Amino acid sequence: MFSNHSICPQVIIPILISPLPNDTTYFGALVGCVANRIARGRFVLNGKPYRLFINNGNNSLHGGHRGFSKVIWTVKEKVDGDYPYITLYYHSFDGEQGFLGDLDVYVTYKISGPYELSGHMNATAVYKATPVNLAQHTYWNLGGDNSGAILSNTVQIFASHITPVDESLIPTGQWKLGWK
Repeated sequence: MFSNHSICPQVIIPILISPLPNDTTYFGALVGCVANRIARGRFVLNGKPYRLFINNGNNSLHGGHRGFSKVIWTVKEKVDGDYPYITLYYHSFDGEQGFLGDLDVYVTYKISGPYELSGHMNATAVYKATPVNLAQHTYWNLGGDNSGAILSNTVQIFASHITPVDESLIPTGQWKLGWK
């Protein structure tokens, strides 16, 4: 895939068939149904309150104790060749982790050129509305092979807006302008 490993970013991910029982790093995981924290594991949708499984102090984190990072995904399509890709599928059932409504989720990872890796995520509520916020929780070592710890890496993300968090890392619900 990459011919010069000295400039190839490395993904930091534990190679495990089953997740560590108390793992809180989410290394390399696809997280959801809702990535990030939901305060007190509660939300209101269309005027009706819902309670979620709590797995982060008093909050729900990354979809609960059995969020999308802990389920088995189905390989829907796998294509080899110069520009390989794989599409994964998961069906989340109504009431899973406290979230309402069935949800069909597709994720495609594709190599589309030299040093180009993309991830495309799509979720469709089947019968009724439900909150969705998917995220890829990959940790990258941008220094490449054998470059040591990632603690000196700096990443700049050009975002038009950001969502600030409070002292408990709960999004405040505000939007602030990102980079200028």
